[in-house]
Amino acid sequence: MTKHLALAVTIAWLAAGAAPAMAETKAASAAGEGKKVSAQQQRMKDCAAKWKDEKKAKNVKGRDAYRSFMSGCLKG
Repeated sequence: MTKHLALAVTIAWLAAGAAPAMAETKAASAAGEGKKVSAQQQRMKDCAAKWKDEKKAKNVKGRDAYRSFMSGCLKG
């Protein structure tokens, strides 16, 4: 019984030590620290913002309209 208790305490201690480190990692990745955005990724972001405006202005819906718009936007 004491072995099980010791094991449970050890696991809890390890988990408590790992939780703050994992939280820091998630926060850093969420903030985008250390990540560089490629040119393609930046174009995708820009086109996605333009797509939002296009949807509102022209009341467009659907996957085909999105794909067509993104294709034209990404080409140039």
